[in-house]
Amino acid sequence: MQYNRLGNTGLLVSCLGFGNMVNFQPQDEEMNIAIIKRAYEAGINFFDTAEFYEYGEAEKQLGRSIKILKLPREKLVITTKVFINQSPGGLNVNRMCTLNRKHIIEAVNRSLQNLQLDYVDIIYAHQFDTETSTEEIVRGFNQIIEDGKAFYWATSNWNSGQIQEAINYADLHGLIRPIAEQGEYHMLQRKQFEYDLVGLYEKYNYGTTIYSPLCGGFLTGKYLDGIPDDSRCAKDNGWMTKERAQNRWLLKYIKNPKNLEGVKRIVELSKELNVTPAQLVLAWTIRNKDINVAITGARNVTQLEESLGSLELLQKFDEKLDEKLEIIFENAPKQDLNYRTFQQNKKRR
Repeated sequence: MQYNRLGNTGLLVSCLGFGNMVNFQPQDEEMNIAIIKRAYEAGINFFDTAEFYEYGEAEKQLGRSIKILKLPREKLVITTKVFINQSPGGLNVNRMCTLNRKHIIEAVNRSLQNLQLDYVDIIYAHQFDTETSTEEIVRGFNQIIEDGKAFYWATSNWNSGQIQEAINYADLHGLIRPIAEQGEYHMLQRKQFEYDLVGLYEKYNYGTTIYSPLCGGFLTGKYLDGIPDDSRCAKDNGWMTKERAQNRWLLKYIKNPKNLEGVKRIVELSKELNVTPAQLVLAWTIRNKDINVAITGARNVTQLEESLGSLELLQKFDEKLDEKLEIIFENAPKQDLNYRTFQQNKKRR
Protein backbone atom coordinates (compact mmCIF):
# COMPACT_ATOMS: atom_id res chain seq x y z
CA MET A 1 0.00 0.00 0.00
CA GLN A 2 1.17 3.50 -0.82
CA TYR A 3 0.56 6.25 1.75
CA ASN A 4 0.31 9.97 1.04
CA ARG A 5 0.26 13.08 3.19
CA LEU A 6 -3.24 14.49 3.17
CA GLY A 7 -2.66 17.94 1.79
CA ASN A 8 -0.73 20.21 4.13
CA THR A 9 -1.31 18.04 7.20
CA GLY A 10 1.00 15.47 8.72
CA LEU A 11 -1.71 12.82 8.36
CA LEU A 12 -0.73 9.75 6.32
CA VAL A 13 -3.56 8.16 4.36
CA SER A 14 -3.68 5.11 2.12
CA CYS A 15 -3.86 5.98 -1.58
CA LEU A 16 -6.89 3.70 -1.80
CA GLY A 17 -9.68 4.33 0.67
CA PHE A 18 -12.90 2.48 1.32
CA GLY A 19 -16.29 4.19 1.17
CA ASN A 20 -19.32 2.31 2.50
CA MET A 21 -22.16 4.18 0.80
CA VAL A 22 -23.81 0.91 -0.28
CA ASN A 23 -22.84 -1.24 2.73
CA PHE A 24 -25.71 -1.14 5.20
CA GLN A 25 -28.24 -3.87 4.44
CA PRO A 26 -28.77 -6.19 7.46
CA GLN A 27 -28.66 -9.29 5.28
CA ASP A 28 -25.17 -8.28 4.09
CA GLU A 29 -23.70 -7.78 7.57
CA GLU A 30 -21.32 -10.73 7.44
CA MET A 31 -20.03 -9.72 4.01
CA ASN A 32 -19.65 -6.09 5.03
CA ILE A 33 -17.53 -7.08 8.03
CA ALA A 34 -15.39 -9.30 5.78
CA ILE A 35 -14.81 -6.36 3.41
CA ILE A 36 -13.64 -4.08 6.23
CA LYS A 37 -11.38 -6.84 7.54
CA ARG A 38 -9.74 -7.42 4.16
CA ALA A 39 -9.34 -3.69 3.53
CA TYR A 40 -7.57 -3.25 6.85
CA GLU A 41 -5.33 -6.28 6.23
CA ALA A 42 -4.38 -4.84 2.83
CA GLY A 43 -3.20 -1.60 4.44
CA ILE A 44 -6.22 0.60 3.79
CA ASN A 45 -6.50 2.98 6.72
CA PHE A 46 -8.96 5.50 5.24
CA PHE A 47 -12.65 4.63 5.80
CA ASP A 48 -15.30 7.07 4.59
CA THR A 49 -19.02 7.31 5.33
CA ALA A 50 -21.72 10.00 5.79
CA GLU A 51 -24.80 10.80 7.83
CA PHE A 52 -26.76 10.79 4.54
CA TYR A 53 -25.97 7.19 3.62
CA GLU A 54 -29.27 5.43 4.32
CA TYR A 55 -30.08 7.83 7.15
CA GLY A 56 -27.05 6.84 9.24
CA GLU A 57 -27.29 3.06 8.73
CA ALA A 58 -23.97 3.03 6.84
CA GLU A 59 -22.29 4.79 9.77
CA LYS A 60 -23.75 2.21 12.15
CA GLN A 61 -22.49 -0.66 9.99
CA LEU A 62 -18.97 0.75 9.86
CA GLY A 63 -18.98 1.25 13.61
CA ARG A 64 -20.15 -2.31 14.24
CA SER A 65 -17.46 -3.71 11.95
CA ILE A 66 -14.70 -1.81 13.73
CA LYS A 67 -15.97 -3.00 17.09
CA ILE A 68 -16.49 -6.65 16.08
CA LEU A 69 -13.08 -6.83 14.40
CA LYS A 70 -11.47 -5.02 17.35
CA LEU A 71 -9.52 -2.77 15.00
CA PRO A 72 -7.13 -0.41 16.82
CA ARG A 73 -8.63 3.06 16.61
CA GLU A 74 -5.28 4.84 16.33
CA LYS A 75 -4.50 2.95 13.11
CA LEU A 76 -7.68 4.10 11.37
CA VAL A 77 -8.58 7.35 9.64
CA ILE A 78 -12.37 7.57 9.93
CA THR A 79 -14.27 10.27 8.05
CA THR A 80 -17.91 11.19 7.85
CA LYS A 81 -19.90 14.01 6.27
CA VAL A 82 -22.70 16.31 7.40
CA PHE A 83 -25.17 18.48 5.47
CA ILE A 84 -27.88 16.19 4.14
CA ASN A 85 -30.14 14.22 6.46
CA GLN A 86 -33.54 13.55 4.95
CA SER A 87 -34.26 11.05 7.68
CA PRO A 88 -37.64 9.30 7.79
CA GLY A 89 -40.13 10.04 10.53
CA GLY A 90 -41.28 13.52 9.64
CA LEU A 91 -39.86 16.81 8.45
CA ASN A 92 -37.08 18.43 10.45
CA VAL A 93 -36.25 21.68 8.70
CA ASN A 94 -33.05 22.25 10.68
CA ARG A 95 -31.60 18.90 9.60
CA MET A 96 -32.26 19.03 5.88
CA CYS A 97 -29.50 20.30 3.61
CA THR A 98 -27.95 22.83 5.95
CA LEU A 99 -24.68 23.71 7.62
CA ASN A 100 -26.14 25.85 10.36
CA ARG A 101 -24.30 25.46 13.64
CA LYS A 102 -27.18 23.57 15.22
CA HIS A 103 -27.12 20.91 12.53
CA ILE A 104 -23.32 20.64 12.40
CA ILE A 105 -23.03 19.98 16.13
CA GLU A 106 -26.09 17.73 16.44
CA ALA A 107 -25.17 15.79 13.32
CA VAL A 108 -21.63 15.12 14.53
CA ASN A 109 -22.96 13.96 17.91
CA ARG A 110 -25.36 11.61 16.13
CA SER A 111 -22.64 10.32 13.80
CA LEU A 112 -20.33 9.54 16.70
CA GLN A 113 -23.15 7.65 18.37
CA ASN A 114 -23.80 5.70 15.16
CA LEU A 115 -20.10 4.92 14.75
CA GLN A 116 -19.65 4.08 18.46
CA LEU A 117 -16.59 6.36 18.49
CA ASP A 118 -15.43 9.25 20.64
CA TYR A 119 -14.15 11.17 17.61
CA VAL A 120 -13.71 11.04 13.86
CA ASP A 121 -10.48 12.04 12.19
CA ILE A 122 -12.08 14.26 9.53
CA ILE A 123 -15.54 15.78 9.35
CA TYR A 124 -16.67 17.03 5.93
CA ALA A 125 -19.15 19.68 4.90
CA HIS A 126 -20.91 17.41 2.40
CA GLN A 127 -22.09 20.25 0.15
CA PHE A 128 -21.73 24.02 0.08
CA ASP A 129 -24.58 25.78 1.89
CA THR A 130 -25.60 28.92 0.02
CA GLU A 131 -28.04 29.97 2.75
CA THR A 132 -25.71 29.88 5.76
CA SER A 133 -22.92 32.42 6.23
CA THR A 134 -19.30 31.41 5.86
CA GLU A 135 -18.76 32.72 9.38
CA GLU A 136 -21.28 30.30 10.85
CA ILE A 137 -19.98 27.34 8.85
CA VAL A 138 -16.32 27.90 9.72
CA ARG A 139 -17.05 28.58 13.39
CA GLY A 140 -19.30 25.51 13.58
CA PHE A 141 -16.60 23.16 12.33
CA ASN A 142 -13.97 24.96 14.41
CA GLN A 143 -16.05 24.22 17.51
CA ILE A 144 -16.28 20.52 16.60
CA ILE A 145 -12.48 20.35 16.53
CA GLU A 146 -12.04 22.36 19.72
CA ASP A 147 -14.52 20.03 21.44
CA GLY A 148 -12.32 17.06 20.51
CA LYS A 149 -14.90 15.42 18.23
CA ALA A 150 -12.69 15.64 15.13
CA PHE A 151 -9.07 16.44 14.30
CA TYR A 152 -9.72 18.14 10.96
CA TRP A 153 -12.57 19.50 8.86
CA ALA A 154 -12.81 19.43 5.10
CA THR A 155 -15.05 20.29 2.17
CA SER A 156 -16.95 18.08 -0.25
CA ASN A 157 -18.40 19.18 -3.58
CA TRP A 158 -17.27 22.79 -3.03
CA ASN A 159 -15.67 24.86 -5.77
CA SER A 160 -12.37 26.68 -5.40
CA GLY A 161 -13.98 30.06 -4.73
CA GLN A 162 -16.09 28.66 -1.90
CA ILE A 163 -13.07 26.94 -0.37
CA GLN A 164 -10.98 30.11 -0.67
CA GLU A 165 -13.68 32.10 1.12
CA ALA A 166 -13.66 29.64 4.04
CA ILE A 167 -9.84 29.72 4.22
CA ASN A 168 -9.82 33.52 4.15
CA TYR A 169 -12.33 33.77 6.99
CA ALA A 170 -10.51 31.17 9.08
CA ASP A 171 -7.14 32.88 8.60
CA LEU A 172 -8.55 36.34 9.35
CA HIS A 173 -10.08 35.23 12.64
CA GLY A 174 -7.47 32.71 13.80
CA LEU A 175 -9.73 29.70 13.21
CA ILE A 176 -8.98 26.27 11.74
CA ARG A 177 -8.90 26.00 7.95
CA PRO A 178 -10.47 23.16 5.97
CA ILE A 179 -7.75 20.78 4.79
CA ALA A 180 -9.08 18.86 1.79
CA GLU A 181 -11.78 18.59 -0.86
CA GLN A 182 -13.75 15.44 -1.65
CA GLY A 183 -15.40 15.29 -5.05
CA GLU A 184 -16.07 13.14 -8.09
CA TYR A 185 -13.02 12.46 -10.23
CA HIS A 186 -12.49 9.96 -13.01
CA MET A 187 -11.45 9.81 -16.65
CA LEU A 188 -14.69 11.50 -17.75
CA GLN A 189 -14.85 14.07 -14.94
CA ARG A 190 -11.56 15.93 -14.70
CA LYS A 191 -12.09 19.70 -14.64
CA GLN A 192 -12.47 20.26 -10.88
CA PHE A 193 -9.36 18.38 -9.78
CA GLU A 194 -7.14 19.10 -12.79
CA TYR A 195 -8.09 22.74 -13.33
CA ASP A 196 -10.39 24.42 -10.79
CA LEU A 197 -8.47 23.37 -7.67
CA VAL A 198 -4.93 23.76 -9.02
CA GLY A 199 -4.48 27.18 -7.45
CA LEU A 200 -5.36 25.76 -4.02
CA TYR A 201 -2.82 22.95 -4.43
CA GLU A 202 -0.10 25.45 -5.24
CA LYS A 203 -1.02 28.05 -2.61
CA TYR A 204 -2.08 25.86 0.34
CA ASN A 205 -1.20 22.29 -0.65
CA TYR A 206 -4.92 21.61 -0.30
CA GLY A 207 -5.70 17.91 0.04
CA THR A 208 -7.87 15.67 -2.13
CA THR A 209 -9.99 12.60 -1.41
CA ILE A 210 -11.93 11.66 -4.52
CA TYR A 211 -14.93 9.37 -5.02
CA SER A 212 -16.36 7.40 -7.94
CA PRO A 213 -13.02 6.79 -9.72
CA LEU A 214 -14.76 4.14 -11.87
CA CYS A 215 -17.67 6.45 -12.75
CA GLY A 216 -20.10 4.17 -10.95
CA GLY A 217 -18.73 1.18 -12.88
CA PHE A 218 -19.30 2.72 -16.31
CA LEU A 219 -15.56 2.87 -17.09
CA THR A 220 -15.15 -0.86 -16.41
CA GLY A 221 -17.26 -1.77 -19.44
CA LYS A 222 -19.94 -3.53 -17.41
CA TYR A 223 -22.69 -1.44 -19.04
CA LEU A 224 -21.63 -1.82 -22.67
CA ASP A 225 -24.21 -4.56 -23.26
CA GLY A 226 -26.95 -3.18 -21.05
CA ILE A 227 -27.49 -3.02 -17.30
CA PRO A 228 -26.43 -6.21 -15.45
CA ASP A 229 -28.93 -7.54 -12.93
CA ASP A 230 -26.39 -7.39 -10.10
CA SER A 231 -25.34 -3.76 -10.66
CA ARG A 232 -26.26 -0.78 -8.51
CA CYS A 233 -28.12 0.67 -11.51
CA ALA A 234 -30.43 -2.37 -11.75
CA LYS A 235 -32.15 -2.27 -8.36
CA ASP A 236 -33.06 -0.05 -5.47
CA ASN A 237 -30.55 0.07 -2.65
CA GLY A 238 -32.01 2.18 0.11
CA TRP A 239 -31.88 5.89 -0.74
CA MET A 240 -29.82 5.13 -3.88
CA THR A 241 -32.68 4.02 -6.12
CA LYS A 242 -31.92 2.54 -9.52
CA GLU A 243 -33.36 5.67 -11.19
CA ARG A 244 -31.06 7.92 -9.13
CA ALA A 245 -28.02 5.74 -9.82
CA GLN A 246 -28.71 5.63 -13.54
CA ASN A 247 -29.19 9.38 -13.76
CA ARG A 248 -26.07 10.10 -11.73
CA TRP A 249 -23.54 7.66 -13.13
CA LEU A 250 -24.89 6.06 -16.24
CA LEU A 251 -27.33 7.91 -18.44
CA LYS A 252 -25.41 11.18 -18.77
CA TYR A 253 -22.34 9.25 -19.98
CA ILE A 254 -23.91 6.45 -21.99
CA LYS A 255 -25.74 8.91 -24.24
CA ASN A 256 -22.41 10.02 -25.72
CA PRO A 257 -21.18 7.59 -28.40
CA LYS A 258 -17.60 8.83 -27.89
CA ASN A 259 -17.75 7.72 -24.25
CA LEU A 260 -18.95 4.25 -25.23
CA GLU A 261 -16.22 3.92 -27.83
CA GLY A 262 -13.66 5.08 -25.27
CA VAL A 263 -14.75 2.49 -22.74
CA LYS A 264 -14.37 -0.21 -25.39
CA ARG A 265 -10.78 0.92 -25.94
CA ILE A 266 -10.13 0.80 -22.20
CA VAL A 267 -11.40 -2.78 -22.14
CA GLU A 268 -9.15 -3.70 -25.08
CA LEU A 269 -6.09 -2.06 -23.54
CA SER A 270 -6.66 -3.78 -20.21
CA LYS A 271 -6.69 -7.14 -21.98
CA GLU A 272 -3.35 -6.33 -23.58
CA LEU A 273 -1.94 -5.53 -20.15
CA ASN A 274 -3.52 -8.60 -18.54
CA VAL A 275 -5.38 -6.50 -15.98
CA THR A 276 -9.04 -5.64 -15.52
CA PRO A 277 -10.49 -2.34 -16.75
CA ALA A 278 -11.18 -1.37 -13.12
CA GLN A 279 -7.52 -1.85 -12.22
CA LEU A 280 -6.36 0.17 -15.22
CA VAL A 281 -8.70 3.09 -14.47
CA LEU A 282 -7.88 3.07 -10.76
CA ALA A 283 -4.14 3.06 -11.44
CA TRP A 284 -4.60 6.06 -13.76
CA THR A 285 -6.43 7.87 -10.95
CA ILE A 286 -4.02 7.28 -8.08
CA ARG A 287 -1.01 8.02 -10.30
CA ASN A 288 -2.10 11.66 -10.31
CA LYS A 289 0.24 13.34 -7.82
CA ASP A 290 -2.50 15.71 -6.68
CA ILE A 291 -4.85 12.89 -5.62
CA ASN A 292 -4.18 11.84 -2.02
CA VAL A 293 -6.92 9.20 -1.67
CA ALA A 294 -9.14 7.47 -4.22
CA ILE A 295 -12.21 6.16 -2.41
CA THR A 296 -13.51 2.88 -3.75
CA GLY A 297 -16.58 0.89 -2.82
CA ALA A 298 -17.23 -2.85 -2.86
CA ARG A 299 -20.23 -5.11 -2.46
CA ASN A 300 -18.06 -8.13 -1.77
CA VAL A 301 -14.47 -9.09 -1.05
CA THR A 302 -13.85 -10.07 -4.67
CA GLN A 303 -14.56 -6.53 -5.85
CA LEU A 304 -12.23 -5.16 -3.19
CA GLU A 305 -9.47 -7.56 -4.24
CA GLU A 306 -9.84 -6.36 -7.82
CA SER A 307 -9.38 -2.75 -6.69
CA LEU A 308 -6.30 -3.70 -4.69
CA GLY A 309 -4.82 -5.16 -7.86
CA SER A 310 -4.44 -1.63 -9.22
CA LEU A 311 -1.52 -1.11 -6.84
CA GLU A 312 0.58 -3.66 -8.71
CA LEU A 313 -0.17 -1.99 -12.03
CA LEU A 314 0.72 1.38 -10.50
CA GLN A 315 4.32 0.21 -10.13
CA LYS A 316 4.50 -0.45 -13.89
CA PHE A 317 2.61 2.66 -15.01
CA ASP A 318 4.77 4.82 -17.29
CA GLU A 319 4.48 7.78 -19.64
CA LYS A 320 3.81 5.54 -22.62
CA LEU A 321 0.79 3.96 -20.96
CA ASP A 322 -0.36 7.38 -19.80
CA GLU A 323 -0.27 8.64 -23.39
CA LYS A 324 -2.30 5.65 -24.60
CA LEU A 325 -4.99 6.46 -22.07
CA GLU A 326 -4.87 10.19 -22.70
CA ILE A 327 -5.82 9.89 -26.37
CA ILE A 328 -8.86 7.72 -25.61
CA PHE A 329 -11.09 10.60 -24.50
CA GLU A 330 -8.78 13.58 -25.22
CA ASN A 331 -10.50 15.57 -22.49
CA ALA A 332 -7.65 16.89 -20.32
CA PRO A 333 -8.59 20.42 -19.17
CA LYS A 334 -6.69 23.11 -21.02
CA GLN A 335 -4.12 24.76 -18.81
CA ASP A 336 -3.79 28.51 -18.39
CA LEU A 337 -1.13 30.51 -20.16
CA ASN A 338 1.89 31.33 -18.04
CA TYR A 339 2.09 35.09 -18.52
CA ARG A 340 5.67 35.25 -17.27
CA THR A 341 6.93 33.06 -20.08
CA PHE A 342 3.97 33.32 -22.47
CA GLN A 343 4.01 29.56 -22.79
CA GLN A 344 1.35 27.00 -22.12
CA ASN A 345 1.67 25.53 -18.65
CA LYS A 346 2.41 21.82 -18.64
CA LYS A 347 -0.28 19.48 -17.39
CA ARG A 348 0.23 18.49 -13.78
CA ARG A 349 -0.34 14.74 -13.92
